[in-house]
Amino acid sequence: MSDAPDALPRGEAEELVAAIWCDVFKLERVGRHDDFYELGGHSLLAIRMASRLRDTAGLKVPLRFILDNPTVAELARLIRKPA
Repeated sequence: MSDAPDALPRGEAEELVAAIWCDVFKLERVGRHDDFYELGGHSLLAIRMASRLRDTAGLKVPLRFILDNPTVAELARLIRKPA
């Protein structure tokens, strides 16, 4: 992950996704532009992430959302709750 300030997760949704990615990938931190596939992501990890999003935030996220939106920022944009 880049240490650049623009690489840090922004907002609640990105922070939630980043925290789950850190846990699933066993990383200390991830940035908003880090790529699911480049970090070693695959369908089983996507299932685990979807389950964690459901369990921690009550969000039902289709696997396709995770697989088709491979960065923290992209996925967070889709799951962000309307204000």
